[in-house]
Amino acid sequence: MNLPVIVDITVGLVFIYLILSLLASEIQELIATFLQWRAKHLKNSIELLVGGGSETEESDITKARNLVQKLYNDPLINTLNHQAKEQVEKQFRGNTKSSNKKALGDKQSAPSYLPSETFAITLLDYLKIPQLINYVKHPSDEVQTNLHMILASYKELKTGINDPSTSASYKKIKAIYGDIDQKFIDFVNKELPDEVPDNLIKSLGVLAQRSRIKIGDLTEEINQFKNEVETWFDRSMDRASGVYKRNAKGVAIIIGISIAILTNTDTFHLINRLSQDSVIRSAITQSASQRTDFIKDPEARSEIEKVLGNASVPIGWQNINQQFEPNSGSIVFIRIWQVFRLICGWIVSGLAIAMGAPFWFDILNKIINVRNSGPKPVAYTKDQPSQK
Repeated sequence: MNLPVIVDITVGLVFIYLILSLLASEIQELIATFLQWRAKHLKNSIELLVGGGSETEESDITKARNLVQKLYNDPLINTLNHQAKEQVEKQFRGNTKSSNKKALGDKQSAPSYLPSETFAITLLDYLKIPQLINYVKHPSDEVQTNLHMILASYKELKTGINDPSTSASYKKIKAIYGDIDQKFIDFVNKELPDEVPDNLIKSLGVLAQRSRIKIGDLTEEINQFKNEVETWFDRSMDRASGVYKRNAKGVAIIIGISIAILTNTDTFHLINRLSQDSVIRSAITQSASQRTDFIKDPEARSEIEKVLGNASVPIGWQNINQQFEPNSGSIVFIRIWQVFRLICGWIVSGLAIAMGAPFWFDILNKIINVRNSGPKPVAYTKDQPSQK
């Protein structure tokens, strides 16, 4: 077997993997959309962020879930959510209502993406941090009130503000907010949320301290603090995105192996047929070489499907007899070996399909460029005339 034939076999394999990867990607995207995997994962990730991580106590986890649900009800975040409009999609969402309701709350849908700026504004507004700053007394030369001090006393506000003036909490609050009037007392008792995870306040306190280092003035510090919260959110979502991709890869492998079995795509049989049948090999290679733009061109894709249909691509259950050709020797041993080889061929094909269409598209372009390229022509410029 010479080198051009090996390259053609490789092109044929990659091209078939690419076609089936496109199918797998469409199936996975439909499942992820209907079951709202991204929305559920985003909400769970925010709950972990607000609650302080997976090792948080159950009480803080419950508080985090309640807090995130209230954040999701805020108009800024709620407007990012687009409910299903079509009748078929509504029916499917209705069938998955129980699982979605458990993960997403009372609603059956939630945003799949949340900008960090929206999260920061919504969280700070929910905690009433900007309003609390308005009640802070004007910083004097002796005492510089900052966000870190405000957050340090945040959990003590509701209990300390109604205590006698001899309590340590009351004195701390008075040192920050000055003379405590009835308006401030009503604001704290009525507006401040009751259940806020302790780890959230600790995390925000660290961010506030970081803001204090960069900005000294309280009026400017809140803007820097919002930026720090946005960065905190973005970094957490980057880690959450990595987790989602790992989980999605596991699902892609299951879908890929399922497609390989349903279409009887046996990699070892493909290699055998492509190496022996020059007609099939030539048809696939020409299709792949001439129309590498088919991913974005539906017309090119339909033409390729016709060519592949006429060429009898060696996938599908009509090839099962060829995969179990009789050989000399023990029939039982041969059948066991052939079944084992078929299963291994499915697994290899499934893993290849799970690599994704973009991966195989890049590989295909590189192979075809190497296969078709000749000596690179020297470009003509005014300073460098063309070589004859």
